[in-house]
Amino acid sequence: MHTKAFIRHQREEKMRIPALGLALCLAFGVTAAGADFRAQTAHKGLIEGFNSRDWAAVKRVLADDVVFHRANAKDVFIGPDAVVAALKQPIADSWNVKFATLNSTNQFTGKDGRVVERGDFVITAGANNETCYRGSYMMTWLPQTDQSWKLQILAWQDVETEMASCKT
Repeated sequence: MHTKAFIRHQREEKMRIPALGLALCLAFGVTAAGADFRAQTAHKGLIEGFNSRDWAAVKRVLADDVVFHRANAKDVFIGPDAVVAALKQPIADSWNVKFATLNSTNQFTGKDGRVVERGDFVITAGANNETCYRGSYMMTWLPQTDQSWKLQILAWQDVETEMASCKT
């Protein structure tokens, strides 16, 4: 069911984005160059909110139509409430996951102004942060009229690794 909803969401998004982008450009004068994307600035609210378990702060970073998928899981979460719930339990609460690093390695801006970003991350987990996971992510960021960015799509893949790998 979640996969079908995701595919339907993607079809609707393909039809809606050109009209939405044009409407935003006409109404607010936003262009692809109008909002300067800086990965570390965009990540800050997500990382700080997640690591401190400030779910309202995490939600402020998310677009209304945000989608989250963890590659080694079968579920796809759509919407801020569903994404926060997925991050909150079990990822944050049960497994005590915290970001150690989130590094953007590549990004490009589409004609509609959205930025697709790829990068690598390191997280710790466990009651005493005794487990290390490394992985890669892809994020799509949606420019806002106030020059800020909202996270629209988040996908990641992680694997457990040696604890020394978390010290980088």
